[in-house]
Amino acid sequence: MKKRLLYLGLIVLFASCVKQDPPEPVGDIKVRFVNAVQTSKPQDMFVRGVKVPNSVALIYGQFSPYYTSTSGDNAFAFADMGTTDGTGNAGIGGKFEIGAEFTVFYFKLLERRDNGALAAGIKYDDNTVVAGKAKVRFLHLNNSLENFINFTVVEDGVDGKVLSTGIGFAASSPYFEVDPGTKIKANATGVTDPLIMDLNLKAGKNYTVWLDGPSEKVLVSHVIIQN
Repeated sequence: MKKRLLYLGLIVLFASCVKQDPPEPVGDIKVRFVNAVQTSKPQDMFVRGVKVPNSVALIYGQFSPYYTSTSGDNAFAFADMGTTDGTGNAGIGGKFEIGAEFTVFYFKLLERRDNGALAAGIKYDDNTVVAGKAKVRFLHLNNSLENFINFTVVEDGVDGKVLSTGIGFAASSPYFEVDPGTKIKANATGVTDPLIMDLNLKAGKNYTVWLDGPSEKVLVSHVIIQN
């Protein structure tokens, strides 16, 4: 009996020495949504399978304010307004660190390669401010245009500094620091007329400009003011 009690005591002692991993810290993340699907129905937005509270369905071209969720595993989805059967049009998920700020885009994949299938994608946002400058990045979402888009500063109607070349479909440029009021040209092989964008850029503001169009020959810009 004493020996059995001794063994039990050793087992209890050993168990008490096994360290448990501390729980992973949890904090806020910020997510916004964009409807970049032409002719789409208004889209409700979902986080972890639950419709975003007090949200308004997004029509094509609209973006939401930032919503707060918690770090760790998250899933984001779009569904036609009023959907109640749990089916969504497109979604994406992942694990997100505390403090992450990002945008979830609802868009169509390339028409020729992927038959314009619906998709969702994430772009992380940089909301740090540069005094006296505007920060702007560009995102190619024209699913009829397989060619790269190039971006150039326009000064007095003349091409100036080249900002970025070779932005492929569903890819984005880095952020560029530019002077307030800077005009920017977007162009690609096959585009009939280059797009000259007067984005009304302001100092201390950060922007995401996504481009689509009704065909591979036309570019249309959409501006998201991040902060």
